[in-house]
Amino acid sequence: MRTRLRRSTSEAGISDEPKPGGLEVAPQGELVLVRHGLPERGLTGSDRSDPGLSERGRAEARAVADFLAAEHFDAIYSSPLRRAMETAAPFAADRGMEIVPLDGLAEFDKHSDEYLFFEDLQKAGDPRYKACLRGDLSAWNTDYPTFKAEVMEAITEITTKHAGQRVLAFSHGGALNTILGAVLGLDRMWFFYPKHTGICRVAVDHQRNRMRIVTLNEFSHLRALD
Repeated sequence: MRTRLRRSTSEAGISDEPKPGGLEVAPQGELVLVRHGLPERGLTGSDRSDPGLSERGRAEARAVADFLAAEHFDAIYSSPLRRAMETAAPFAADRGMEIVPLDGLAEFDKHSDEYLFFEDLQKAGDPRYKACLRGDLSAWNTDYPTFKAEVMEAITEITTKHAGQRVLAFSHGGALNTILGAVLGLDRMWFFYPKHTGICRVAVDHQRNRMRIVTLNEFSHLRALD
């Protein structure tokens, strides 16, 4: 489970030939990705397009901050959307660290007038639900190639700036599918359903210019809430 970083191994002068002795996993850095907590419902005005966290979402944010408390991170990044920034806030406050907002980590709905809960679209039989599963993002005023390019540019920026470091980044379901799908080499937008505050870990091997998924959708920290 891996993808290339900026350069190919041939460009870097690195052979793809396997070495004896089994699988060698020696990442120089790690990118820990967290989906935002559950947003608030029933909002009006500008809050409809950029909702903050619900009471449950705030509890999820606290739970993931506690779960990650023993881990070291060199930087914290977040989508600038409120639901992501508010999810990052408890962990950042505990550490006294700055949250760096990065637009490329935002969801494909960042230009929309209303945040839509996908379970509501599915239950209502709304055609936007199946369209989105196909990668058709026209209802959100964008398209998948544009969205993917924005997200991957943000990941390249983070991994380049923080080579050999551990970075925590708060993002969204569509963005996480896009990032991790690229690591897996998948030619589609969606392949898993990230839980709210679900954690995904990606090893970043700068020597071989590759990324590898370590864990996908950890959510044991939510058991006490459920």
